[in-house]
Amino acid sequence: MSTVEAPDGNAEAIGKMLEKLDKLNKQYSLSHKEKIRRMNKLISQICKKVDAMDQKTAAQKAMSACWKGRAYGSLPEHTAEAEEHLTKAIKLEPGLVEAWNCLGTEYWKKKDLKAAGDCFRGAIEQQENKVSLRKLSMVIRNFGEEDTKRSRLAESIKLAKRAIALDVKDGESWYILGNAYMMTFFTTFATSDLEGCLKAYEAAEKSTVDSANKKPDLYYNRANVYKYYENFQEAIDGYKKAIALDPQLPGQDQIDNINRFVTKLAKLVATRNGIKGKKLAKLASVIPENCQIKNSKRVELDELENGENKDTFLVGVTVSPVTRPESVPVSFIVMDKKNNMFVVSIYDVVSSLREYIKIGDVIYVNRPNLSRKSVNEFKERVYPCVTVSNPVNISVNGNALPKEAFAKPSVRVETFSTAVTKEGKLTNSN
Repeated sequence: MSTVEAPDGNAEAIGKMLEKLDKLNKQYSLSHKEKIRRMNKLISQICKKVDAMDQKTAAQKAMSACWKGRAYGSLPEHTAEAEEHLTKAIKLEPGLVEAWNCLGTEYWKKKDLKAAGDCFRGAIEQQENKVSLRKLSMVIRNFGEEDTKRSRLAESIKLAKRAIALDVKDGESWYILGNAYMMTFFTTFATSDLEGCLKAYEAAEKSTVDSANKKPDLYYNRANVYKYYENFQEAIDGYKKAIALDPQLPGQDQIDNINRFVTKLAKLVATRNGIKGKKLAKLASVIPENCQIKNSKRVELDELENGENKDTFLVGVTVSPVTRPESVPVSFIVMDKKNNMFVVSIYDVVSSLREYIKIGDVIYVNRPNLSRKSVNEFKERVYPCVTVSNPVNISVNGNALPKEAFAKPSVRVETFSTAVTKEGKLTNSN
């Protein structure tokens, strides 16, 4: 990396003005119009101060162009001025990493992701740095062919981790890693990716360098994770914190949706989905009286403890699929032999599983993980939910889920394949 000489001793003053500009850009309480007005006024002041400096050498001219480009680049939308100044800076001084990164960001805003990626790679060639690595992480997971999506997401996570390795205390790098895990989750639908996301967001919030604890998107995105995890009150609390920082975020809509969903589902479970009499008895009749799985004990819903119930399995009949605004998790209302109704939520599967599991199908859940879902605003509305993080622990009508139901094709689907014998016993394929 080349050493770039500042135009004169006013570099510190310019730096402080640019920092002020960055802070102004994060003033979410301001209207968009007022924010842009104030930013343009400060940009004009920065450019005048830069133009008044002595610029003799190519390095000095490059730094001046970089400062102007960074000033214009602070605006939320792409500007021709930013692109022009930053391009000039790089031509004058190819080793100016800051200019490469800022130009890449301008191309990102311009939606030219290929050019953005080239800029961040160019910066890394000059010097391995956390800004380029995390920005390239963003580009790679958003740009490319659909058939390379999984490998690109894996590379995105690796790049974010490389950025963290350079400065483990940097909150922005942890935030980018959390977002990479979040996007990966929409391909795998695996709770392990949600866990990775939550841990990264926690580190981003607690970091001492460029902390994300004032970033509304952090709390909004983390609230989304809690929602997918069906930790509904944590999600509501997160949305509230996000909109307190940025009232323009649609957090209240999300809160209202959660409240409606939980209250409606709790009512359906409490009223046995409106099913009565002969129809209820007919549904219950398909559940085997006697079934066994090696080294596991059959239990009914009211015998389960909160949390994972090892060495046990639960048997029930599908009453109804659960309709929700999101595609994750895939959930069904299920009833056991005692007519207890509950929700089974399955992760790491594709949404088309709803079409595979029909009303009246018998579901076997190995190692059932029980929790009770509610929200503070409607505490009387509570419903039991059995979470299935690993779909190999689900069997339908005595058969393992089909291979195409798994979000990750490489998973071994035969781990929990079952069948009912003439004697009413379930056999495990292991």
